[in-house]
Amino acid sequence: MYQSKLHSDAIGFRNALLQGVASAAPAGAAVATFTGAALFALGALPLAALLAFLIVLLNGFIISRISQKVSGSGGYYEYVKAGHGPSVALFAGYMYIFYQIMAIAFVALSIAVFVPAALSYVFNINISSIFVVPLLGVSLAYGFFVSIRGIKISTSYTMIMAFIEIAVIVVMGLYVLISHPSLNNPSVFTLKYSSNGITGVALGVLLMYTAFAGFGASTPLGEETKKPKESISKSVIYSVIILGIFYVFASYVFTVAYGPANMASYAGALVPGITIMGSYLGVGAAIVITVLFINSLLTGLVVLTNATSRVLMTMGRDGLAPKALSKTHSKRLTPYISAGVITISAFIISSLGAEILGGFTAFIMAAIGATLGTLFVHIIINSAFPSINKKFVGRYGVKNIALSVVSIAIFVFILGSTFIGLSTPVVIGTGTFIVWSAATFIVMYVKRKRLKELKNTGSVGMSMDSVTK
Repeated sequence: MYQSKLHSDAIGFRNALLQGVASAAPAGAAVATFTGAALFALGALPLAALLAFLIVLLNGFIISRISQKVSGSGGYYEYVKAGHGPSVALFAGYMYIFYQIMAIAFVALSIAVFVPAALSYVFNINISSIFVVPLLGVSLAYGFFVSIRGIKISTSYTMIMAFIEIAVIVVMGLYVLISHPSLNNPSVFTLKYSSNGITGVALGVLLMYTAFAGFGASTPLGEETKKPKESISKSVIYSVIILGIFYVFASYVFTVAYGPANMASYAGALVPGITIMGSYLGVGAAIVITVLFINSLLTGLVVLTNATSRVLMTMGRDGLAPKALSKTHSKRLTPYISAGVITISAFIISSLGAEILGGFTAFIMAAIGATLGTLFVHIIINSAFPSINKKFVGRYGVKNIALSVVSIAIFVFILGSTFIGLSTPVVIGTGTFIVWSAATFIVMYVKRKRLKELKNTGSVGMSMDSVTK
């Protein structure tokens, strides 16, 4: 029998709160990975950031409400199981694993693609493309080893780093705006600078959503958090608010500082945030931003590995994934086998993508795959919201149904926008998503006996039972 025990009551609200923020690698997003959204939204990047914030805020509210009733190490998988039962939960759980692995690959590719560009600009150090795969391996290994050190150590580290990176960029951004008041331009919140019109903004929102994707990173920490239902619920909504305000501010600063009419070349700059701060504040600022940028992405890998490994561990507990994946370390009480499987999977995807497609194209491909998976999982979670309320409160609730319908409609619209302008990364990212979905249905068939057992016993999961306190 495998030990499958996590460290109970190891962290508090503050640690849980900053996981959702750190998971998104905010400095990394602001400095470089906004380039994916800018590629389509152009000078309307701040508008795309604002719209994405409002959409995520609605979704965050629903997740927060569910977290008040359900908690555990399964996170979203646990939520769907409580609302729709084990069969749908299996599908949602494996889709969660998919998009998290793609998100980890996305962050690792961000390091492999953008860090060499940053070092070249700031220090005039040119790194050959032959080091892309080694960079991916080192980055992913870092996330793995910090993650398995222990939940208290890893969350304390990520909490501190997330606070520092946001504070520094906000201070620098405010200085740029205050010292150069002529830069201010509210038209970037309109379609004025979007030559691709609403379609470009919609695609920008799709890729900007990826920057928010980790806002629920605290949800799989319910078994290790004090007062989990209260702490996780607050951490989710506060994470969205912090990220949303920061992203809108950062996208505004970098867009007006770069020039709204010049945003067609923004993505090609690879690390425009560093070049912008360097040009306005000097090389010292560029060096500071470069260090924060690298650390932000590494921190994001730690949080993503923490969250994903716990969901996979929980599915192993339930017998819906190999039992070995439920094993935890005897001393550190971390799901190290699940973390290893996730890390290796992300390395395979990112390295093959970089070798076959090239770094930046693979980066966009991973973003598309991660976002598609994210949207599908959130559609399933939001559809479960009224049922969860009925189970715990005794009624579906008209407002709950309305919130679910509105949020799902928005997600469907964003999904449709993905396929308006087909390109290589969109096709490959979508193809990967379809293949994984088909494989998940096969797993559902193979596990049909176990799913029936879970349904007949009315089980809502070992991990959930252990934290209903």
